[in-house]
Amino acid sequence: MLTGQSIFLVADSVAYAASGAEAILRPLLANRTVTIFDSFEPNPKLADVEACAAALRESKPETLLAVGGGTAMDVAKLANWLSAQNVGKEEILRGEWASPQTPLPLIAVPTTAGTGSEATHFAVVYADGDKHSVAHPLMRPTVAVVDASLTASLPPMLTAHSGLDALCQAIESIWAIGADETSLQFAREGLVLAWENLEAAVNAPTPAARDAMARAAHLAGQAINLTKTTVPHALSYTITSAHGLPHGAAVALTLGAALVFNSEVSETDCLDARGAVVVRERMAMIYETLGARDAAEAARRFEALVKSIGCPASLAKVGITEAAQVDHICTTVNVERLANNPRRLTTKDLRGLLQ
Repeated sequence: MLTGQSIFLVADSVAYAASGAEAILRPLLANRTVTIFDSFEPNPKLADVEACAAALRESKPETLLAVGGGTAMDVAKLANWLSAQNVGKEEILRGEWASPQTPLPLIAVPTTAGTGSEATHFAVVYADGDKHSVAHPLMRPTVAVVDASLTASLPPMLTAHSGLDALCQAIESIWAIGADETSLQFAREGLVLAWENLEAAVNAPTPAARDAMARAAHLAGQAINLTKTTVPHALSYTITSAHGLPHGAAVALTLGAALVFNSEVSETDCLDARGAVVVRERMAMIYETLGARDAAEAARRFEALVKSIGCPASLAKVGITEAAQVDHICTTVNVERLANNPRRLTTKDLRGLLQ
């Protein structure tokens, strides 16, 4: 699996050691030339990616290895792609490459159970305070190594935040306009695993619960690799960048309200070409998994889970109480993710989700 004598390692230095990945990889890397890049922070900035790409060009490795959470994965994926291109900032952020080249083989080893980035062909990066999603089929890692034991050292709140991301991704993928039989299979299995095991993984972790969440995150990643995410993610980016709330918790803030909103889809505001009936059928899949009879009950059950793992269930709980704050979130919403939602949203609708 790990081929070549020269390896470029992108790693979250804390997670690399604490997770046990360093000890596992040490004998495999012992007789190889290894360049380590760990100069990045959570929610990666474009400057971090550009620095990584420059180091990658200079070292000329045979294989790229990424170890850590979603940030390490995203930095590695973007730098791998960028190192072979000659493009400027705007082209990077738009995901436009004039002459795409095949990147290096990339082995992704997640140490959290959340983003599923090891399974997707896109990555996120912040520039000038705004979050951008960059996508290309060749950015997807060549190999993903999912080992739940690497998540055992995660503190409860990081387990909660990352697990909420996986749970929300599975739900959003089910109702996304691009959902198909393949994505639904991944998403439904991931949703069942996350729904049944997240609380235990946070409050009373066992190897079985950790393993279930690792599989849930990977399955949800495979699902959104096909469908992408929708309105809760679209609104979450500014909540994270402007208010400092961790990504998974930011997404979960509006998931319940979006669940109710999307359940009321009609033929006049449906964005899914298959029609409102199909969307409502997929919404019913979610209610059933959450043990609910309808959208309102499903939303209540979801919000109860969020509270049970110590995360906020309303914007007021994170200090977002002013109309100007809500307006800023609405005006900076990610329009691409918004377009994946099965029901059309007006600015008034967005404000309603943020109440």
